[in-house]
Amino acid sequence: MSRSVMSQLLQTSSRLLAVIALTAVLGLIVPGLARADRPLTPPAQPVHGLGANGPCATSTKIYPNPHDVTHKITIYSPVGRGATPLVGGHCSGVKRPVVVVVHGLLAGIDDQLLGSSLLYADLIKHFVSTGNVVVFASWPTNPYDFSHSLPREDAALVAAKALAPRGDFRRLGIVGHSMGGGAVPYLAQRAVARGWGSSALWLFQLAPAFATNVGTGPIVLPARTRIVVENYDHDNILDARLGIEQFGAYTVPAIHKRHILVRSDVRGPLQRLDATHLSPNTLLAPNDAIRFFGIYRVGDALQSCTLTGRHCDADLSYMGRWSDGRPVTPAVSSVNPVDAGPPAEAFGALGLHGECETRANPRASLCPPSR
Repeated sequence: MSRSVMSQLLQTSSRLLAVIALTAVLGLIVPGLARADRPLTPPAQPVHGLGANGPCATSTKIYPNPHDVTHKITIYSPVGRGATPLVGGHCSGVKRPVVVVVHGLLAGIDDQLLGSSLLYADLIKHFVSTGNVVVFASWPTNPYDFSHSLPREDAALVAAKALAPRGDFRRLGIVGHSMGGGAVPYLAQRAVARGWGSSALWLFQLAPAFATNVGTGPIVLPARTRIVVENYDHDNILDARLGIEQFGAYTVPAIHKRHILVRSDVRGPLQRLDATHLSPNTLLAPNDAIRFFGIYRVGDALQSCTLTGRHCDADLSYMGRWSDGRPVTPAVSSVNPVDAGPPAEAFGALGLHGECETRANPRASLCPPSR
């Protein structure tokens, strides 16, 4: 081989090594650059632990509401042989913890027609899979008369207890969204008065509307109650201050309650995680990391801490990682929340108002400062 050919080969090899080295360095500086041919994807649902679906399948039974023939009561029960470490016991246990899911404005229509909830199907499936009996009772969500609507949901839950023999109402969680979120304080007080939740009581409010039938002062619950109030940074339907006000009014110790603000994260036109008022709804929002981490994971930690004493120190701000390794914008987990959402424009067509100061809110005088 001639010296000129050898020289050309050495020069070519040197250039190739330089390109490889530069690509590696840039790949470290700009995550994902060296893998530009791979599409960027958001975090998948965890396969185990907090936020993961559990081993239980679902048995569904539908009953007419004895207090209102236009509404139904659906009992979802866990079945199978798997262990359910988040809540204790096994899927097939004779007695299982109870999770009540309370729907928002008009969001029980599918249950009235079909006998099962489509709008909250994934949320219900998740809590059943981890070992809970889930009670879903549709109720007349009259946006002009919150105070008379709520007792009708409470009556449905009383009827549901007799229809759920495997449900251990001494271990009770109440998960409410929107108008159902605003119903949680009242339903919790009513449950406590009946002796429900005597062993364990946890509340999870998702973008709650205003609370009624609980007075205009502190919201009194047993000190052992554990509570998470959750809002979303792109919620332009209901004011985050509604949830913040209720959070501050609970009389439970600060260590037993937490406010979560789930934040959106946009990486491109097709890589969008949007934290909106509708995030808990199966048919109205993507089944993505906002739900996997912001709702399932938080709810699992809250329930597990209440029932088993585990996961009480879980990082509730963690929202997973994009496929290039970058963390999703973390939620804000706080005991001193401040307003961080856009102006609410809810119920405009109904002549109502979504801000905390709406005249329909009996606790309007307690609203914290706006952003």
